[in-house]
Amino acid sequence: MIATVADRWRPKAFAAWALGAGTFWGLACVPIAMVFSTVSAYRLSQTVHVDDIVFGSTRSAIVDTLLVAIGVERTAVLVYVLQRSFDALVVAAAITPIFLWLLGSSAIHAAARFRGVRGRPYLPLLVLFGYAELVYQAPTSLAGIVFAGGPFTGIADAVSVAMLVWFALVVHRAITLHYGVSGDQALAIFLIGGLAFYLLPLILIAVLLVAIVVAAAILQYF
Repeated sequence: MIATVADRWRPKAFAAWALGAGTFWGLACVPIAMVFSTVSAYRLSQTVHVDDIVFGSTRSAIVDTLLVAIGVERTAVLVYVLQRSFDALVVAAAITPIFLWLLGSSAIHAAARFRGVRGRPYLPLLVLFGYAELVYQAPTSLAGIVFAGGPFTGIADAVSVAMLVWFALVVHRAITLHYGVSGDQALAIFLIGGLAFYLLPLILIAVLLVAIVVAAAILQYF
């Protein structure tokens, strides 16, 4: 029995099952995943404080790097932005399942069409992302709830990374199965979808932060 369950959760086996599984339950997995992410985000807001990240002995290594790279004054601007937007970041963490589900599946489907794959329905991919999102979110959120703000925070980070790798492998296997493409073509679709879904938003965020620092300099904030 244990071997059967373990085999089912291998990325390829899971992708094959989820692509043919029930639509209703696949879509229902998303709000269930949001329950986990919301509780985890609330726990984060109660245990992690911005001042602990940017000041004192608990200061993040990222802040130290920024101090060396761009100086105290410019780092202060970014710290101010973080302090003012922390609540928004908590809300964003709570609604992460929607982004992974809707934007992730649509990015992959768009990438497949960009690579010339036609005639494949979008709904099975949407359903697969729903099932995979719940499997990813449940252990990640539970680890965050249990270990957030404590000495074992690294365990929560490790669980998050491991489940994210699993999620990515499931998506890659699903591309191969659903779109009937080879490994190289599937990897290309996966990378294009990932670039559109992750890299471009990160670039926009980085540009926005730079713009804030430049605006602060022009206004003689420092």
